[in-house]
Amino acid sequence: MRVVIYGFGQIGRLLAENCIKRDFEIVSAVDVNPELIGKTLRDFGIDSDARIERYLKFEGDLAFLTTSSFLDDVFPQIEECVKRGFNVISTCETLAYPEYRYPDIAREIDELAKEYGVTVLGTGINPGFLLDTLPIVLSAPCVEVRRVKAIRSIDALKRRTRFRRKVGIGLSLDEFEKVNLTGHVGYAESALLICEALGFKADRVEEGQEPVVENGKVLGVRGFGSIFSDGEEVVRVEFHAYAKAKEFEKIVIEGDNTVIWRSSGTRGDLGTVAVLINLAKAVVEHKPGLIKMTDLIPFRR
Repeated sequence: MRVVIYGFGQIGRLLAENCIKRDFEIVSAVDVNPELIGKTLRDFGIDSDARIERYLKFEGDLAFLTTSSFLDDVFPQIEECVKRGFNVISTCETLAYPEYRYPDIAREIDELAKEYGVTVLGTGINPGFLLDTLPIVLSAPCVEVRRVKAIRSIDALKRRTRFRRKVGIGLSLDEFEKVNLTGHVGYAESALLICEALGFKADRVEEGQEPVVENGKVLGVRGFGSIFSDGEEVVRVEFHAYAKAKEFEKIVIEGDNTVIWRSSGTRGDLGTVAVLINLAKAVVEHKPGLIKMTDLIPFRR
């Protein structure tokens, strides 16, 4: 498979390293950083002579797009890839369930992808797997599901610098409120993916996020996404990302065959990269259009 790494930050570089391990041919990387353009991946210790370019000007099968969390920002890059004939897998969180926040852009991407005969998917570790795909798969032993709750908790100090900044570690509460940090993006998207797969009627979607504070300093964030049907909360996902938080994932499927699953934590960056690489073949072989993880999961109602 011939791939492009679109966005050569920390995730893009980790992605390139692991594409080599899977014998993918990296035809190039794309980035807007002038300090990177013209260098090769070998300059970053990666076993490839592919060059980093400013624009997508080559051919290939698939573009891994790792640039931004918001679909309105990423859309021009998706359009560029699609028009060059690339299938796209993106870590853009709001692309995981794009019709929720960006229905018009979602419709445009779907039409464009079908016109050019390629497939576009938004996924990753979260959203994309731990708080949505995994709960859906864990519901497989149930004929009837009443409620789903999924929690992911991570020690934000163990994450990359950009992530620590995003959740506000070390800021005062006043600073946190003034700088308007994004924190985690994708609570509603994960909850809606579960809702769609399990056939819940979504009457109301709620999400929220708040800083975790100790001794006047922000340690990170804690947030949630919820789906309500007929006045009852049927799906709830939570993400806790703050300094020294205990690391685990816990999923509870309440139904006629209740399932409770718990882990000791998952490495987020490597997990994101692995999800993208492991979905490459399925996306390239899928019928054209904009798809979601729910289009790839067999356990649906």
